[in-house]
Amino acid sequence: MSSTQKETYIDALDPTIFTYIQYGDYADRYPTHTVQEFSQDFYDEMRRASAGLFRIFCKAAQVLQNAPDDFARAMDLPRELLPYLRIPNAFGLPTWLSRFDFVLDKKGHIRMVEINADTPCFIVESFYANVVAAAYHGRRDPNAGTRTQLRDFLTRIHNQLAAPIADLKRQTLTHRPFVFSCFDDYPEDLATTRFLMEQMQEGVPHGDIRFLSFYEMEIDDKGIPLIDSRYATALYRLHPMEILIDERTEDGEPLGALFLDLYKEGKFALMNPPEAILLQNKSFMALVYALARTEQFLTAEECALIRRYLVPSYFEEDFAALMDGTYIRKEIWGREGKNVRLVEKQGGHAKTVHEKQPDNADEIICRPSRAAMYQDFVRQPRFVHTVDSGTIEGCLTLSCFMLFDTPSAVGARFSPAEIAGTEAYFLPLVIGS
Repeated sequence: MSSTQKETYIDALDPTIFTYIQYGDYADRYPTHTVQEFSQDFYDEMRRASAGLFRIFCKAAQVLQNAPDDFARAMDLPRELLPYLRIPNAFGLPTWLSRFDFVLDKKGHIRMVEINADTPCFIVESFYANVVAAAYHGRRDPNAGTRTQLRDFLTRIHNQLAAPIADLKRQTLTHRPFVFSCFDDYPEDLATTRFLMEQMQEGVPHGDIRFLSFYEMEIDDKGIPLIDSRYATALYRLHPMEILIDERTEDGEPLGALFLDLYKEGKFALMNPPEAILLQNKSFMALVYALARTEQFLTAEECALIRRYLVPSYFEEDFAALMDGTYIRKEIWGREGKNVRLVEKQGGHAKTVHEKQPDNADEIICRPSRAAMYQDFVRQPRFVHTVDSGTIEGCLTLSCFMLFDTPSAVGARFSPAEIAGTEAYFLPLVIGS
């Protein structure tokens, strides 16, 4: 902290947990100085909406799993992944840890724009830093109790997948390793992975729970060997499935397919399971929106929920038939706002009026997309918040985490741009009086 900066809650954050407070070479630190308040009813609605959307998304995932492979290929799902998307998993859900993202419309209503079902981040901010900020400001925290909820969730996963095996004759207990993994040179991924690992360790203090960098991970015909000659029983991976499937060994072998073949053979469990990729695919929202419009597969109540909360979403091939207006074009496998375009459609002609390129676009790892999807552009209200360099105006992206099918912590990012990218700030949330 420089001598000119006033002390804020940021100084109360533990830099060994929140390791990326100062991120890269940005002039401002990542957290805002100020907090954002909403009513308890607002947070309740966001959680209710997330739980309802999650149930619908799971139903739609089953449609996709049961559809012919040609349908999945039309949604730009990698052909190599298709054999692994119908394997039953321990909890019967396509994703176990996910995050819904919402924006506000001009009336202040929440509208869902994205789901991160495969490798959600923003966990340290929501489950840890938000609590510190609310306490520092003496405000009520909308995430009170969610860290315990996260710990219980991870304990349940451990006990289902990697509980020790007891040999009563020999009176021995064989621990089964639960491994957490990411590429450890990316600070946010490493902090997220370690935070989740430590929550599981708190819930299972005598478990064999360890970290292994993806750079050091190997596979053989028995699974994932570890340094002490054991094998991983379960693996949390903070590495996108759509990228993993294309990776190759130094000898040119298809690493992703070899890895997933071992999973298919039951050599280890995966968190999130591979089928999380179905929901991660951005055209999945177009599928859900189309199902709601047909009013056949979903109940009337579910269709009403989609109309109320999901921003109208369309497949690329349906764009020509849409009415004139402003739309957001998103690449199927885009991340962090990369290559998102604002498109004006008028008189049958469409032109790009803005293309989003985050500050560190070259560092954002994402699969090249063969297809895109479109959403109605939501004009958002502007908010004012203070960051290191002063007071700025911007828009909010609000998030709600799902632990299995249960809504949990909420969070917010604040961005000067209406399409948030890597330049967005972490903005703590509090409960208004």
